[in-house]
Amino acid sequence: MNGLKNRSEVVWSVAALALLFLLPLFGVACGGDEERQEAERTAQLPPKIELPPPAVVEPEKPEVEEVEPAFVEPEPPREVTYSEAEAVFLDRRYDEAAEMFVIYTERKAENPWGFYMLGLSAWKSDQHGLAEDAVQRALELDPYHVKSWINLGRVLLDQERSEEALEMINEALALEPESSVGFRCQGRAFHQMDMLDDAVDSYRQAILIDNEDVWSMNNMGLILIEQERFDEALAPLARAVEIDPQIPIFHNNLGVALERTGHFRAAEDAFRAVLALDESYLKAEISRARVEGLVEDPNMLPVDLAELAQSFVDEVEGWSEAVAYREWPDFEEELPEVEAIVVSIIDTTVVDTIPVTPEPEDTTKAEGGGGE
Repeated sequence: MNGLKNRSEVVWSVAALALLFLLPLFGVACGGDEERQEAERTAQLPPKIELPPPAVVEPEKPEVEEVEPAFVEPEPPREVTYSEAEAVFLDRRYDEAAEMFVIYTERKAENPWGFYMLGLSAWKSDQHGLAEDAVQRALELDPYHVKSWINLGRVLLDQERSEEALEMINEALALEPESSVGFRCQGRAFHQMDMLDDAVDSYRQAILIDNEDVWSMNNMGLILIEQERFDEALAPLARAVEIDPQIPIFHNNLGVALERTGHFRAAEDAFRAVLALDESYLKAEISRARVEGLVEDPNMLPVDLAELAQSFVDEVEGWSEAVAYREWPDFEEELPEVEAIVVSIIDTTVVDTIPVTPEPEDTTKAEGGGGE
């Protein structure tokens, strides 16, 4: 048994040695085949081309020239003096005057006269909103400025805000009871409100204060025409034309009154006088053409306009006597007690010089009716 065992071990030992000898050969054979297959496979592929990395291109920088910026000196603000702006106003260039007074008031905001003239210029150029604001500013600076109260009333009258206008005008009359312009504007307010008798009374009071207030005479004559009191309208209109014959509207209203009283030839002359002053006055041209064809009563006495004007002067003197009689009663009568009136002295000095500006003409566009 031991021998068999030994022999068996020998056999296994020989087999193991043989296997150890064959394994390296097998490994060599297998390795060669893989390398050969890999070489054959690689030979069939196209050669690998390696591209160079993309070049980095720096963006071109624009060439910058260092230029020193040009210095533009700002224009100095325009300055306007009161005299310059007033001269433009008196030349009737009202739009331009308003622009100049705007500049003036920006620099002289403490002067109520500047705002007053701005309001007057704006009113004359139909800029009612600007006019109202400017005059109100003048009154804020000087609430005792009578002309500003009156012209604020005029601005409101042009917008047919007659009740508001009357309040402003009454403020002016409270400060200056002897203002003929104030009563004239009061009459215009009453006229707009269709309070014709009150309007005539206001115009009468204006004429009592200033017996050459031609606009109050004209406006009174217009109301008398509207009331068909044509004979009564002749005297104040004749007096207005006599004092200032350069106002076309005075001749036109006189012509209407003359026509309605049957003085056709005198009416024709009045309408011709209108057209000589203003050839574009269409109403006068229509009226002239109409009266040319009218036959005047041969028994009618010719009208004497100078005599009519003098009759109005005499009438105004009569008013004055009546007022004097009422205000100065007989000293033997006991006078009623009246409350003392305290007059306060206020400082009306302004920073700039107070100009002497002539009162502008009233622009009441009153026109006669009758047959138009």
